[in-house]
Amino acid sequence: MPNRRDFLRQTAGTGALLGLVPTSVQPVLTPGELSAPALSPLDLPPAAGRLDLSPASWVWYPSTRTLPNTVVLFRRPFHLPAPVRKATGWIAADSRYLLTVNGKRISWGPAPSDPRRMEVDPLDLGNLLLPGDNVLGATVLYYGHGDGTHPIGKPGFILSLVIECTDGSVIRIGTDKAWLCHLATSWPPGQYKRWYLRAFQEDFDARLFPYGWDTPGFVPGPDWPAAMPLDCAPSLPPMCSRYPDDLMETSAEKSVCCLLPRSIPLLNEAFVPVRKLTEAFLISWNRPPEEYFAMVPDGAYTQTPFSTIKESPAGVWHLEAQGEPQVLTMGAHQVQSIALTFELAEQIVGFPEFTINAPAGTIVELLAHEAHTPGGPALLNTHFNSWARFICREGENSFRTFDYESIRWLQLHIRGAEGTVTINHVGVLRRMYPWPFPPHISCSEPPLQRLMDACVNTLYNSAQETIVDGMGRERQQYSGDGSHQMHGAYLTLGDTRLPARVITTGRLFL
Repeated sequence: MPNRRDFLRQTAGTGALLGLVPTSVQPVLTPGELSAPALSPLDLPPAAGRLDLSPASWVWYPSTRTLPNTVVLFRRPFHLPAPVRKATGWIAADSRYLLTVNGKRISWGPAPSDPRRMEVDPLDLGNLLLPGDNVLGATVLYYGHGDGTHPIGKPGFILSLVIECTDGSVIRIGTDKAWLCHLATSWPPGQYKRWYLRAFQEDFDARLFPYGWDTPGFVPGPDWPAAMPLDCAPSLPPMCSRYPDDLMETSAEKSVCCLLPRSIPLLNEAFVPVRKLTEAFLISWNRPPEEYFAMVPDGAYTQTPFSTIKESPAGVWHLEAQGEPQVLTMGAHQVQSIALTFELAEQIVGFPEFTINAPAGTIVELLAHEAHTPGGPALLNTHFNSWARFICREGENSFRTFDYESIRWLQLHIRGAEGTVTINHVGVLRRMYPWPFPPHISCSEPPLQRLMDACVNTLYNSAQETIVDGMGRERQQYSGDGSHQMHGAYLTLGDTRLPARVITTGRLFL
């Protein structure tokens, strides 16, 4: 039996576990049940538990090749004749999607799962659709090469929605050629991996992004072709399609594949602002900054405190920045930048975000870290290269990372700006599992109280859609070292579905 790292490397490269699956397993016990049918991990679940999203189709950008870490936008306008009584359906993508309705963020998913048994997220949009013109928008990221977050798969997006209006009309919307799509080169396709357990190294250029694309007033141009239906049944995952995989030529046996309803609730999202700006540094570069973020060479920069930043009103910071030349000339002029390190009240898991008003072309690297001691280093690039890069368009820019982080310290490294820069709305869109019974622990000793609070918060952060040791590094679709926290989730927080999911997926480690 391989160790965990070798196991992850094998699954990332092949997308299959056939060599590690036993021919038979013992019955699986789920919380609250005395027994469950004995199933081999390759046996299909009962037909009643599987999904067929017909007449929707799996779709993708019209192409014959997709590089790793490619982002595609999907857009579907439609008109409703009357107020909505009910609007329900399903949505899934390989590898991740962000759904919007009329430009408003709705959900991010799906939950990590075996690519042969993809879990499909439910939709309930009844309170979000309006009489008249509406637009469904989906930002879909294809990881491509697989990692601990998601094994190698094939690209695809599917959505099925049934809308019932108060006048009795029924509108059915499914992914097909009526959807338009756009290759979002604002994220360069083929961007390298962050780490072997982290696929997406985000590098976003706001100057190239079609803002407003998911709202009714947007007029698509010729760079918005019709979506291409894939040769894949809507009852199977895109691993079963015949879309070429130039990396590993992966495929899946249809007889062991299916679509399943999401087995756990959708996670909640709520904005958490940073507590304060803890420190600021002026960075003087001895090597080009781009080289540092690609290779992390020794002695790339020197740091000095930066004290001219002003906060007025609370939560809004102003600074004067000096532009940098396009080419670093050693010994003639040193490139300078500014690093602002913000602190959250506690470690949380979510999507870091901020708003910045700066000249077009200003570059901001957002660095997330779980631990830091004020005073150094100036750049928090010591946590699996956990940075995301944003390039500003002119004026105000609101940025949020596509993927989530485990974070206590949020740093903005600002370069290439000249003149006044204003920053506000710095924080994290926290994601939390909807626990049935959130605990309240109270004791008279402050140190012990802090320990209890930290223990509960650790459970919140490590038990999201999977249970892992540390959400900052591992997000395996198969349970691993974090399975011991299943007992806390079950016995303390009163949840049965997430522990049951750990037991079910954990069988693949046997």
